[in-house]
Amino acid sequence: MKPVSLRTRLTWLIITVMVLVLIPLGFLSYQRESREMNELLDGRLAQAGRTLGILIEHSDAMAQQGPNASTSGTPLPVRQAMVVSVHRHNYEPEVGFQAYGPQRQLIVATANLEDLPPPTPADMGFRDILHEDHRWRIFTLQNRANLVIRIGERYDNRQDITRGLILEHSLPLLIGLPLLALLVSLAVRRGLLPLRSLTKSLDERTPGSRQPVAIDDTPPELKPLIRTLNQQFERLEDAIEREHRFNADVAHELRTPLTATMIHLESAAIAGTPQDVESALKSAQQSLTRLARRIEQILALATLEAGAAANQRVTLDLVTVATEVIEELAPLIVEKGVELSLVHDIPQLPVLGHEAALTAMFRNLIENALRYVGPNGQVEVALCKSPQAAVIDISDDGPGIPAERREIVFDRFHREDKQPSNGHGLGLNIVKRAAQLHDARIELLDSAFGHGLHVRVSIPLNPSATL
Repeated sequence: MKPVSLRTRLTWLIITVMVLVLIPLGFLSYQRESREMNELLDGRLAQAGRTLGILIEHSDAMAQQGPNASTSGTPLPVRQAMVVSVHRHNYEPEVGFQAYGPQRQLIVATANLEDLPPPTPADMGFRDILHEDHRWRIFTLQNRANLVIRIGERYDNRQDITRGLILEHSLPLLIGLPLLALLVSLAVRRGLLPLRSLTKSLDERTPGSRQPVAIDDTPPELKPLIRTLNQQFERLEDAIEREHRFNADVAHELRTPLTATMIHLESAAIAGTPQDVESALKSAQQSLTRLARRIEQILALATLEAGAAANQRVTLDLVTVATEVIEELAPLIVEKGVELSLVHDIPQLPVLGHEAALTAMFRNLIENALRYVGPNGQVEVALCKSPQAAVIDISDDGPGIPAERREIVFDRFHREDKQPSNGHGLGLNIVKRAAQLHDARIELLDSAFGHGLHVRVSIPLNPSATL
């Protein structure tokens, strides 16, 4: 089923609402006007009956009985009834009347109602009758001269008025609704122009652009949508940038160890002595070990940059995290003969953070210290708590980093050229990213051992971080 456009949907909804409102209003208006029309015509009929009674009362036929005959109560003489022919114009209503004297003798009547039987007391007032296949509205009254006047109007006139009312109320709907539909469609189209402008702006947007969609001149209803779109564009561009950077990292960092491994394996294949084969295979194994470590660091950095755990902070104990990392690196510590100490004056140091990021930060800081200290060197990991932050201090007695170069060591793939190392320039960059995830501050200071490097990381405390 083809989806209905927003314009069509809004147009039909508005037309439907208008129809649902206008038709009941038109029907109620018709009923009210029809009732008022009937009341007006009944009033006119009653007025005509009273006027007719007064005219007959004061006619020559009544006047010959004397000026006080109508009020003295003396019975009027019986006389021959007079029948009046009614000739009406095409647009005049069909009316008729009867007039009876005090003795209920017919005095005068129109030809169209002369054969009606005399009224009874129960016939007084308004009533509807069927006479000669036509419905009549009859009003009967008895005036002060004891004359009984019956006057009637055929319903044809009222039906014509009713048809006029129906036409008056239905014709605007029949003619107006198509016009309204057209005007509503044009109005909805004009009202949706901001959406068309937004669509055009998005269609013309350059891939990779970080320029946000303009929000100043947009309607209030579209501003939340545009804000969300801008946020999504920013996230998307960040993700694309991270992907490009990750691809570049992989291409840059894996090319050399893979090439070295292939060279060592080829050397082993053409070696002439078992010692040469063993040496080449050992070199190939070392290249693969460095390759595995490099891949691990690149993946860790990609995970941190993606911020996969940005909304999954949990309470962690820094003492426990540091202890587990030191236990993991124990073989390397023993191999290098380094004296490593973990110092903390409190049994637990809880923070709200991401376990993977904090573990990667500890591992890279300790590995970086172990990499640059010589045999029998010293590395100290100290944890303490200040009023506002959890403080991590990692010091070594290696060659250290000159103060003027400490800012650039956090750049990706940066390595100090004058210092022998098998590092890849990613360790401190991973530490920097992990610190950013925790709003932490990193400082590179002079080591307390007299030479070497002292790294201090201050992680803000959170009152909800309790174990």
